[in-house]
Amino acid sequence: MSTAERYRRFAREAAGRSPIYAAWSQAIADDDELIALIDTLPVADRQPVLVLTAARFTGLSPRGDVRTWLEGEWDAVAAVARSRATQTNDPRRTGPLLAALQHVVGPIALLEVGASAGLGLLVDRYSHVFAGPQGEARLDPVEGPAELLLRCELGDGVPLPRRMPDIVWRAGLDRSPLRLDRADDERWLRTLIWPEERARAAQLDAAIGIAREHPPHLVAGDAVEGVAALAAHAPAEATLVVWSPAVLVYLPPAERERFAAAVSALPGVWLSLDGRRVLRAVGERADAALPGDDDDFLLSRDGHPLAVVSPHGDRIERWVG
Repeated sequence: MSTAERYRRFAREAAGRSPIYAAWSQAIADDDELIALIDTLPVADRQPVLVLTAARFTGLSPRGDVRTWLEGEWDAVAAVARSRATQTNDPRRTGPLLAALQHVVGPIALLEVGASAGLGLLVDRYSHVFAGPQGEARLDPVEGPAELLLRCELGDGVPLPRRMPDIVWRAGLDRSPLRLDRADDERWLRTLIWPEERARAAQLDAAIGIAREHPPHLVAGDAVEGVAALAAHAPAEATLVVWSPAVLVYLPPAERERFAAAVSALPGVWLSLDGRRVLRAVGERADAALPGDDDDFLLSRDGHPLAVVSPHGDRIERWVG
């Protein structure tokens, strides 16, 4: 689709979640000069969330005029868009991860691909509540309730998680990891939260606080080329779990297949959270086991669908039979 169509589509999708982003995106879509500016960026850098976050990072207020700002500050916005990525590090995605880890024999060596600031590696450092028709279960870290309590709603038939994983080693792989000891990286991570999402901002604050107490080990590297090298450092007595939450969509289709082949060749388990059509084989299997809409997100294990999940992990809709 054209850039203008891309922004109009995003305006529709964002309307219920961020009226500010919806209005900004529509204003951009209706302005041919702004579209021409955005089209000077590489295709991957034209995505609405990246451009809007870059505008806010360079000083655009939520009450500001996006057209005026982009026209006047385009060089600064473009520089940020070219050098940064949409590394939203949503701790809510640890809910589906925790559910999938119920079926993995521990102890566990957890390796996250696309780790951003590594907040997804701290699944056992957060408190979780899972609630559904079968009842409710709360899981806390070994040392007691955490500052961050995450709630995950479960659909009918989704099993209740009952135990925290025993994670004995953890590491994150990212092309450009966000370091919480660098002020601009932390500010970028906070700016990725959409303007009206105060609850998510509070969750991020709590997760950052926990990450400062338990700093995750992060390694800069390519997803395809780097995963085996990092996995080689995992202790042999632990079950390796490679976790790739909502990151493969940023790879070209051929690279996704290369990544799937590389991680499948490793010992252990591969857990992934992706749009239904991101991984061709997973989508085809899900059409039979968990039929649904093309915009579903799927939790999978070793290329086989486990569940239909909300994009940010705060609800597990259905679990495979």
